[in-house]
Amino acid sequence: MPRSELGKKVGVFSHGGTKNLGDEALLATVIQNVRRRVPDAEVIGFTINPEDTQKRHGILCYPIRSMEKSAASHDGERSVSVGEGDGKEPAAATHTGAVESVKNGLKRVPGARALILAARRVGRKLTAVLAEPGFLVASYRRLRGVKLLLVAGSQQLNDNWGGAWGFPYTLLKWAILCKLNGTKMAILSVGAGPISSSLSKFFIGRTLGLADYRSYRDSASSRLMESMGVKGSHPVFPDLVYSLQLPAARPAPNGATRVVVGTNPVPFFDGRYWPTSDPQRYEEYVNNFARFAEWLSKSGHAVLFFPTQVRADVLTISDIRQAMNGAGDSSALPPAQPMQTLDDLVSEIARADFVVASRYHGILIPLAMNKPVLGVAYHEKCRALLEQVGQGDYVLEIEDFTVEDMIERFQALEANAAAIRKQIAERMASLRQALDQQYDAVFGLIGVKPTAEAP
Repeated sequence: MPRSELGKKVGVFSHGGTKNLGDEALLATVIQNVRRRVPDAEVIGFTINPEDTQKRHGILCYPIRSMEKSAASHDGERSVSVGEGDGKEPAAATHTGAVESVKNGLKRVPGARALILAARRVGRKLTAVLAEPGFLVASYRRLRGVKLLLVAGSQQLNDNWGGAWGFPYTLLKWAILCKLNGTKMAILSVGAGPISSSLSKFFIGRTLGLADYRSYRDSASSRLMESMGVKGSHPVFPDLVYSLQLPAARPAPNGATRVVVGTNPVPFFDGRYWPTSDPQRYEEYVNNFARFAEWLSKSGHAVLFFPTQVRADVLTISDIRQAMNGAGDSSALPPAQPMQTLDDLVSEIARADFVVASRYHGILIPLAMNKPVLGVAYHEKCRALLEQVGQGDYVLEIEDFTVEDMIERFQALEANAAAIRKQIAERMASLRQALDQQYDAVFGLIGVKPTAEAP
């Protein structure tokens, strides 16, 4: 390797660290590709939860936002107060009891709860505003010496979670920090939408204008940026996870005697996670999956539920099991294995012969493992994902699907399984080749030769 390529620092920017294994897969694949092209580079992470990222990926890591532990993140992470569950001494317990008494008294005052919640929100925002200048200075220093910052895909161009001051502002401030530091910034295979506010559109447009490279993972995202008047080209490249060298699956516990259908639901309009709560729509979604699972069981299949967002999806899985008319502990539902890492997820999916999924990476990772997938799409990106590998006939819209739709489409999926696997395998080679070309172009920004030319 030429001496000019030694000693480089490469940063990877991600909204990882929130128990979303799809985001962890994105982070892992970018790290793999950095090490493949610049083996001596120091890889530095920038994520929501640096401690989690360091443990999972073994890299030095810094936060992308200030005050991350003081507020709920976009994935529904609950904030934890100092001292919570820390084994208080009796005196502290007495103090806690007094505080609870005051709280109970305030609850009886009309309007007091709303005022307290509003005061807390104002306090958190004020604290965040006051902390931001110091955080920006610290982040500027952490970027020193980083030659290239790679934004690791995901649906980062949106304001559905946190408004304009969530994803849009976060990306813009890092784009500015990169310019101030002389760091090249490449936004890779990112998803876009929904974007509702004018301020979000301004932030995102400025970010894309400052970036040295940008691409989108689907045509809908590219068209959205064009419609917003963002200047320049808007190339489309496959999702980054297609280039991930997946970990080897662990041996499955016990041999399956039935055809196994892996099932990955999403908390659709579940107020514990979704930005908008609609209990009726959530209940309909849960009941549809429960009735479908019952049909699978009666028709001789085994149903294996698995999460990709390990904090939120497990709640929906539990609700589906409870809605299964007592079949939640049936022998046709093999017990799930512990799920915390990407290795766990791959090992669980490996147990399945077919997959029915709503999550984006709950669809993609099985496809990368050559599994026939029926998608129940909550966003256009999920449909685009299946169309990309020639499987556009096997997608249902989450807004209006029925159990009968699921059964009919799954039967077609099962009947055509051999042809589907062949077509997926044929499409994978071109998807991975396109991603190699993208990485060659991006690393060329810092003078690294394409892999085909490297010694």
